[in-house]
Amino acid sequence: MHSPTSADDPQRAARGPGRAIQSVLGYRRQFGFVYALGLVIRSMIDRALIPVDAYLLRVEGTRGVLGPAHRGYRGHTPMDNRRLWSAYDWSGGGEEWGPQEGRLALIDAKLEGRLPPDAVIIEIGPGAGRWSAELQPLAARLTLVDVTEMAIELCRRRFSEMQNVEVLRTAGASLPGVASASADLVWSMEAFVHMAPVDVAAYVAEIARVLKPGGLALVHHAGRYHRRGWRAPMTARLFARLATDQGLFVEEQFDSWGKKGFNVHASHDTISVLRQPTTRAAR
Repeated sequence: MHSPTSADDPQRAARGPGRAIQSVLGYRRQFGFVYALGLVIRSMIDRALIPVDAYLLRVEGTRGVLGPAHRGYRGHTPMDNRRLWSAYDWSGGGEEWGPQEGRLALIDAKLEGRLPPDAVIIEIGPGAGRWSAELQPLAARLTLVDVTEMAIELCRRRFSEMQNVEVLRTAGASLPGVASASADLVWSMEAFVHMAPVDVAAYVAEIARVLKPGGLALVHHAGRYHRRGWRAPMTARLFARLATDQGLFVEEQFDSWGKKGFNVHASHDTISVLRQPTTRAAR
């Protein structure tokens, strides 16, 4: 599958088509004219198929089906994310993505009174730990899982004195070392929007595996095909289908919260609240 837009590839977007062809022609000296010409033709074919891929993804997303277009999507791999976020300027700690009061409003609105005092919380994709800092006081044990070594190191440093925080690295789309039916809450903000559909599906399966009966998950993901920023294809309907296929109950899907207009609506995103049924028989 071909990425639906060059904006999804930060390196391609930075080059532009002219520089991309110039770069391809640079292979002429190394491999010869025929090889370089083949790369140019392949690049032209890829670009010509962009609208076809976009149409296929829209149809599947609208119908909530993880079909061939989503399964074959090549962008937003764990390697892509590792490369992108390793090079990101983390000097602002991610605070450039929104104020603390928005984080507190979301946590108060969706978690107040819903976690036990000895809550076990898993956070997927903590980045520099800006959401983690708000979750940490709510947890008897907080496990942070990220694909990027930079994020792992930042979180280790930030929470080095917190006895209830552990940090784990994943190769992507898995929760290594997290026991089945062990978590009261799985949380992820600002991470799933950058994951390929097959990786989202794998993570949803992992969420279903690690949640205790009655446990909650709150996941921020792309909400419809029209995307802003470096976002992978996903819709609210498809995400809900992935969750129900794993036996999870979709309790709520929303794009705004609080009294001050905090939202992910501007980016066409969705936040899904999932619940693990209290008994396996209910699944």
